[in-house]
Amino acid sequence: MSARYSVVGLARSGVAAANALARLGKDVLASDTKDTLATALDPRVATHFGKNVVRAGDVVVMSPGVPPHAPIFAEAERLGCRVISEIQLFQELRPDLHVLAITGTDGKSTTTSWLGAMCAADRPTFVGGNIGIPLTQAVHDLAHGQTVVAEVSNAQLMTAPAFHPRVAVVTNIAPEHLDYHGSFEAYVAAKHRILENLGEGDAAVLRRDPLLGSWRAPGRARTLYFDRTPHDLDGLTVLPMAGRPTLVFRLDGVETQLVPVDELALPGSHNLENAMAAAGAALLHGIPAETVRGVLRRFQGLEHRLERVPTTDGINWYNDSKATNPHAAMAGLTAFSEGLVVIAGGYGKGADFREWADRVAAAAVHVVVNGKSRDEMAALLEGRVPHTVVPTLAEAVEAARALRPLNAVLSPACASFDQFTDFEHRGRTFKELVRQGAPLP
Repeated sequence: MSARYSVVGLARSGVAAANALARLGKDVLASDTKDTLATALDPRVATHFGKNVVRAGDVVVMSPGVPPHAPIFAEAERLGCRVISEIQLFQELRPDLHVLAITGTDGKSTTTSWLGAMCAADRPTFVGGNIGIPLTQAVHDLAHGQTVVAEVSNAQLMTAPAFHPRVAVVTNIAPEHLDYHGSFEAYVAAKHRILENLGEGDAAVLRRDPLLGSWRAPGRARTLYFDRTPHDLDGLTVLPMAGRPTLVFRLDGVETQLVPVDELALPGSHNLENAMAAAGAALLHGIPAETVRGVLRRFQGLEHRLERVPTTDGINWYNDSKATNPHAAMAGLTAFSEGLVVIAGGYGKGADFREWADRVAAAAVHVVVNGKSRDEMAALLEGRVPHTVVPTLAEAVEAARALRPLNAVLSPACASFDQFTDFEHRGRTFKELVRQGAPLP
């Protein structure tokens, strides 16, 4: 390993990487474009604030928040630096660990947590990465050979040319982060990195759709596909068993029944796909089928992902604040069949809402739009579904409450930055607004 590192960007993963390297006695310079930063940095880390900087010949650990067109990339190349991401650093520090990695546009956090629960029910497991704790924050605390279930992002994969999970899962790919990558093709290429170092004994678990269905793991690694529509490939599908649609795992022609679809812990066709992805990865990792069945039935889901907000006002309120793009919002709508009011809007990030408008007009009895994107969304809904336009989320909740629906869901289809610091802040605020006007059970 190198003795010198430049860590660029001091958000959570950057701080974790710098501290892990300092603990190993490495010479570390950490920088950030902010003028000051209140972080728990190891005092052995040298810092430079107000500008991203790298030293000649260093290994550069690049923050996923730094876009590929940023000048620091060219500067690192000019100075002869090797650029990696925090997830590759983690693997270079701990090549003994069994990494199961999940990426995708939507569903990756739920799939990661569901898979983590399956693995943890059978063996010591750490769940982290782009969800929760950065991998390098735990790098010194994990036992030899321990299972690591990691959510990894396109930005992390872009600078991880040697990242090598034992099992790689891709939940789906839809247009997203185009402002970061510059094109959909570049975004897809970053996601594809998760497969590129797989070898014999490894496996890819991919959604069987027109894009991912054309992908194959390289060399002698396995490729499994999951699809709600019956297929005869190795992977996961839904087949009728005793008159009930049932999740089935197929490997080398041998079928293993898992659970009836109506017994899955989380509702919605998108969660059926998340369940398939998680179950496939767990079974390939050697988790017993009976353990997988149990976790498929009892997993409680994640905050801000179709999270039920308990009240006794007669309305089923759901917080789906994590649906920060139209694709994610459309997936969540499949969980509802009647009496649905959708609360949408926020910062649109230049997204195309036309397909979202088609779906929401068919699924909802009323739509309440708010935030910066409200007029654009309302124009697409005009004449198709009743809708209300308000400036803020607080007004949107009150408007939805007055409609007295059977189900009301915060399904923004937008980022949160016009009114909130992040999707978690938006989700927590939504839950508080719901509780303020509705008695708790």
